[in-house]
Amino acid sequence: MSSINALINPMPSGGNEPSPAEGSAKVEEQTAFESTQSENTNKVPQEVILESFERIKTHFPAARIKKIMQSDEDIGKVAQATPVIVGRALEIFMANLVEASVVEAKKAGVRKISASHIRSAVENTEQFDFLVDAVEKYPPAES
Repeated sequence: MSSINALINPMPSGGNEPSPAEGSAKVEEQTAFESTQSENTNKVPQEVILESFERIKTHFPAARIKKIMQSDEDIGKVAQATPVIVGRALEIFMANLVEASVVEAKKAGVRKISASHIRSAVENTEQFDFLVDAVEKYPPAES
């Protein structure tokens, strides 16, 4: 099985050295990639998210998730696997939020995450736009 990098950036089939036309196209592509990366400085790399997700040892209790789901009158029976899947999705979401908060705390030169760092992560990360209203009540991070 090929690595992800090999699939994303395949080598030209004609050998190790790209032709001059391919080389200039690659330079333009890399420049575009770097400009995109500089615009998305608040984005946490996928490798960091996957690494933090693999370290998760605790799980949300499926019975409690099922109870919360069934508290909605519109939901009837819940399949056995559903609360487990919802719990894993919640773990992934929390890992992403914590990693983004860690980035904000490191920018501030602090080793302890506070509510203001979580607020900054929510405000600066497009993925968490739906939480902006929920974090408005917390003080903004000091710059």
